[in-house]
Amino acid sequence: MNDRQRPRQAAIYAGLLAASAAFMAWLGTMAGAYYAPAACLLLQAILLWRGRAFRFFEGIMLVNQVTGLVLILALWLGDGLGNLKLDIAGVMLLANLLSGGPLMALLAIPLLGTLRFGTALPGWFRAHRAHGA
Repeated sequence: MNDRQRPRQAAIYAGLLAASAAFMAWLGTMAGAYYAPAACLLLQAILLWRGRAFRFFEGIMLVNQVTGLVLILALWLGDGLGNLKLDIAGVMLLANLLSGGPLMALLAIPLLGTLRFGTALPGWFRAHRAHGA
């Protein structure tokens, strides 16, 4: 893939990530905890736009998905854990927010599918890795 020709999917997803970062930053003006997901979403948008650090880009989304799933399962099925349920839920919530929060969780589903089963985005990241730039 020509590294000068950005795939349309990369531009669309990077725009969605940047818009999500702006929305989370706006929420951060009301509750400071939302600045962390905003920063992560902006980082992801930049990495995707430039086609850099594929493993890091994918890893952030995987951490977000796993922590969100564990958080939901702990809150739903964790009654037998007692007070440990709240500890697990708190750690998972913190990790989820640090890895992009709920907006990253929504965008990660189609992004991970595109990275696994598509050709445009993996080719975009491979083109930059091959050039070493």
